Amino acid sequence: MAIAANYRYLQRLSGSAAVFPVVKADAYGHGAVPVARRLEQEGADRFAVAIAEEGVQLRRGGIRGEILLLNFSDPRDAPLHAAYGLTPTLYDLAQARDFAEATRGSEHPLRVHLKIDTGMGRLGLQPEELPAAVELLQRARGLFLAGTFTQLARADEPDGTATASQLVTLQRCLALLSASGLDPGLVHAANSAALLRHPSSILAAVRPGLAIYGIPPSETLDRGPLRPAMSVETEVLAVKNVPPGTPLGYGGRFVTARASRIAALPIGYHDGVRRSFSNRVSVLMRGGRAPIVGAVSMDLTLVDATDSGAEPGDRVVLLGRDGNARITAWDLARAADTNPYEIVCGIGPRVPRVYASAGP
Repeated sequence: MAIAANYRYLQRLSGSAAVFPVVKADAYGHGAVPVARRLEQEGADRFAVAIAEEGVQLRRGGIRGEILLLNFSDPRDAPLHAAYGLTPTLYDLAQARDFAEATRGSEHPLRVHLKIDTGMGRLGLQPEELPAAVELLQRARGLFLAGTFTQLARADEPDGTATASQLVTLQRCLALLSASGLDPGLVHAANSAALLRHPSSILAAVRPGLAIYGIPPSETLDRGPLRPAMSVETEVLAVKNVPPGTPLGYGGRFVTARASRIAALPIGYHDGVRRSFSNRVSVLMRGGRAPIVGAVSMDLTLVDATDSGAEPGDRVVLLGRDGNARITAWDLARAADTNPYEIVCGIGPRVPRVYASAGP
């Protein structure tokens, strides 16, 4: 399984640092529970997700390791966090105060991580808010600070100046925590890009996401031994021959310039074939490429199979390999003017996930 091999490679890069495989967004569209189960077989004992619902799904799927909630954590869910062994993140003073109040009198302290905004501008305490957070955590008997982290905003860039600046800010905040007598716990900053590009960001732990799935977070990054885990395939549903001048699909956005053989595929934008792929992306079939023509529909996509040929039941590759030809998540991202994260996360839930191997 490619994901297991990718994890082993990233683990080697991490050295002695703990690894939090990020399996939020249904493991970036790959299936959170099956992926986490396979990684547990590889020795993974901690995972990161976005929200409590994702953590609960992992627990119900039998995942035993630590589960860190990176994003939204509602203090009103503190009993849920405790019941399912989830570790929420404190990222706002008001939210942290509410967590302290919600856990006051708890028999066992709730493990939490503290997020510091060192330059991302999203969630996280501002460095100047840290003294107030320290005071709060020192008084909050129902909370246990198990880790401290930040999010690197520009780790995918070859120039590491911005990343280095964020790490300096993080170190200043860690020094303040320690000087106040508060153990920051497990400290982490490196995401996939930082792990691959900026070794200085590897602290006590790392949080690889996209790289786990074999996709480099930047086109300028050498993929090395990372292997893409996901391929998306379908088959030809129906074929028809049409004359020149035939409009195809909603709005007739594509009109055939020649006698054409048009294949209908039973997959559409609900499944991750974006409307922006219309007239811009080709699929792989019969050893060649067949361009998507006309507007992609919710459930159906048309391709021009005039040059490749097509019959009902033929295998079609939208993402992955067919012989020596390949379509990558970055190829699709360029066509849709987005990034590969959005491509793989956008593969719809009704698309069956088939796992090629449960072995090494």
